[in-house]
Amino acid sequence: MSAAVQQQRKSFNLFSPFWFWIGFLGIVILIGLYATFLIMTKGLVVTNLTDLTPWGLWIILDLSCIGLGAGAFSISAITYILGQDQFKRLARVAVFIGILGYSGALMALFFDIGRPDRFWHGWVFWNVHSMLWEVTMCITLYFTVLTFEVFPMVVELPFLKRFTWLQNFAHRVHDYTPVLAIVGLGLSLLHQSSLGGTYGVVVGRAALFRATMPILFIVSAVAGGISFTVFITLVVQWIGKRTLVSNNALFAAGQISGAILLLYLYMRFWDTTAGNYGYVPGRSEAFTTLSSGTYAVTFWTWEIFLGGLLAAILLIRARFRQNILLLLIGSGLAAIGLVANRWHTTLLAFTEPLSENPPMTDPLVGSYTPAWTEWAITFMVISILAMIFSLGIKFLPAFRDMSEQTEAAH
Repeated sequence: MSAAVQQQRKSFNLFSPFWFWIGFLGIVILIGLYATFLIMTKGLVVTNLTDLTPWGLWIILDLSCIGLGAGAFSISAITYILGQDQFKRLARVAVFIGILGYSGALMALFFDIGRPDRFWHGWVFWNVHSMLWEVTMCITLYFTVLTFEVFPMVVELPFLKRFTWLQNFAHRVHDYTPVLAIVGLGLSLLHQSSLGGTYGVVVGRAALFRATMPILFIVSAVAGGISFTVFITLVVQWIGKRTLVSNNALFAAGQISGAILLLYLYMRFWDTTAGNYGYVPGRSEAFTTLSSGTYAVTFWTWEIFLGGLLAAILLIRARFRQNILLLLIGSGLAAIGLVANRWHTTLLAFTEPLSENPPMTDPLVGSYTPAWTEWAITFMVISILAMIFSLGIKFLPAFRDMSEQTEAAH
């Protein structure tokens, strides 16, 4: 019996840990589907979202998915625009993570808009004066670009080999990968900055209203997206006991991410502290809440020290010491730091009133803790993405071990 056949039979062993993992994800998805039924039949009343806190867990999920998926355009740009061929295999993983990240963001928005039946309105009724409309269009277009980039990987599946025309089309699409990388870079820079801009133009929320938000979102997404791609690749290689990407490429990507993360921390420092030279109503109080109030522990621990400074140091040191463990820890912490940043950015906005003189709301601020339905749907979305990623990594030929692909090429 050939090694390939043995490996195929092993893949379909229903009692393997892999299929137990898929089964666990399936259970989480079923629980989320029940929460979905409640949302679709009763509306957002079954959540803890209110007029005072309209942005909650699902928006954090949306922003985190897009930020962590930023490795797709970042690594693709390094690979195909700067001509760094050593990152080609890592770019495949990044693009796969990217399309899943954007899928997760779209699913989160589907629930958050409150009227899921009207999800298509942004594409039909154009509001060119809205930054959210621009974000919608850029995400849609970039998702299309990612679909074209992933398409050749899917077509490599054995049962699709019989369709010659499909294979020929996939090869033609693959030939335009550099063009797709350039288009994807432009679209990603537009919407990553617009996500920050959407926050930055909210004049009623002093914690958000500032011109630096677009650039902070871009830089943090690039650092966090590359780190997350490196982290996931290392985890897959460790669990699957195979080599998807060379260590040299992973160390180099980690070092790039660490350097960008240090740049982001420098920008974050001045952006956060410069406003404190004078009193800005609402923003000064929000900074106090962030630095020494409700969010102080998570802000200093996860966003600044562990997810920022320590992560950057580990990512840079990992290459010099050729230490995979340092790279794994550093990339994982950087990804957590990005999620913490999106959490703080979103929820901090609602800790201060719109106006105290005269009062515009009663009470002036609301409290927010995600309801179980919000958590259930969040974990459902994450589980769907994890299931697709797990199946793709296991069965798509594009993610075979490097040694296997070398043999196949010969």
